[in-house]
Amino acid sequence: MDFSGKNIAVLDTIHGARQICKTLREVGADAVAINIYHDTPPPTTIDSFDAVIAPVHAYSVLKARAEASGIPVLTHHQAVGQLARQIGAFQDALIFEVTGVKGKTTTASLLELAFSDRKVLSLTSRGLEIHKNGACVAKKRLSITPANILAAADVARELDFEPQVCIFEVSLGGTGLADVNVITTLSPEYSIARETSTSTAAKLQMLSNAKAGSCVVTPGIAASFADSCQCLNTFGEEGATVRYEDLDTDKVTIAFNDLSQINGQRLSGQIQFKPAGGYDLTSYEDTLLCFVTTALSAKLDPETIAHKLSIFKGVIGRMSSAVIENRVLIDNSNSGLDPTSVERAIRYGVALKEPGQKVVLIIGAETKAVCEGIDVEIFETLSRDSVLDAVVIVGDQMWASRTNVLAADDLESALLTAITLTKERDVIISCVKVWR
Repeated sequence: MDFSGKNIAVLDTIHGARQICKTLREVGADAVAINIYHDTPPPTTIDSFDAVIAPVHAYSVLKARAEASGIPVLTHHQAVGQLARQIGAFQDALIFEVTGVKGKTTTASLLELAFSDRKVLSLTSRGLEIHKNGACVAKKRLSITPANILAAADVARELDFEPQVCIFEVSLGGTGLADVNVITTLSPEYSIARETSTSTAAKLQMLSNAKAGSCVVTPGIAASFADSCQCLNTFGEEGATVRYEDLDTDKVTIAFNDLSQINGQRLSGQIQFKPAGGYDLTSYEDTLLCFVTTALSAKLDPETIAHKLSIFKGVIGRMSSAVIENRVLIDNSNSGLDPTSVERAIRYGVALKEPGQKVVLIIGAETKAVCEGIDVEIFETLSRDSVLDAVVIVGDQMWASRTNVLAADDLESALLTAITLTKERDVIISCVKVWR
């Protein structure tokens, strides 16, 4: 759709409607941003618009009215892709879009490392970052809602920055801008839009939105959804395009067979590297395969990929290990934290514990910084876990009266509390749902 001269309603001011309206006005449209959570106008309001732009994750009577009335409805993802093309954003860049339930930020971070010799613009759960010569030279706090790709274009224009590579972590799908479209995971699936749709359905719009000539990367289990794609590469178990032959802390061997690249060539071979450590290899298992598949799809040579993997030391807040005040810190505090990830972090931390040393768990959510907290029902179970010497709760203090359970207002104060509870070589496991 050419938006010029159109009268358009953009729904959901919480998740980027105002940014989309801003860009719509730049291309000559009349645009109105509408809050669908509070003070929503009556459904008939939508009748006067030429088109409606709505998020995939939310239900709205305004969207339902538009569909029933035959008014064109686009998703935020579709609108952002079309607007970015209309304003000529990122025209000369190699573009990656990464969606999925888990592994998005780590995959994006590995891509940043892989292309660190180029001018890189990345938008991830860490926010917008602009990289030159491997160093971050500008940052801005932005979420991964699709509309912020347009905000990133504004920042690049203000800084007169022309990226060679763009890496966009995108919530619930893709915009159609990418040369390589990446789905990291589809499970666990969850309901969206008042249970009228699912996270899988939303993420699979990446396939329907994908531009001609682009490549799709998916887990092997999701290949059937993308079997019509001309350039499709899968990762995972035997039968996938990219898979493990060896996986241990001394040597990792990744094989790839008949892999399609964005230039139409096919490639087979192996990548071998010795992990540098600093992260739980088993927790990164799927993400490393996803990254290799993505990088090869984008024509990065296997030798460069192997080198980058050999120096990779994990991503802050994603099952990485570090040292804090001579204590071992398992840092698993991030915006995508869930109970399964907490359990993995505990196993990883306990495995690093030396005889006679303590293990202290920090868990909870900085509720002002995340959309959804973590289920407090697991707190009580964890506080009784025999492998834990103490638990520090962040955000929800209802459990702080239990034995060996303390309360803290935020992650920073929780870390200070954990340090006072421990001595050198003790293990602190940090699992707080928070934007980093």
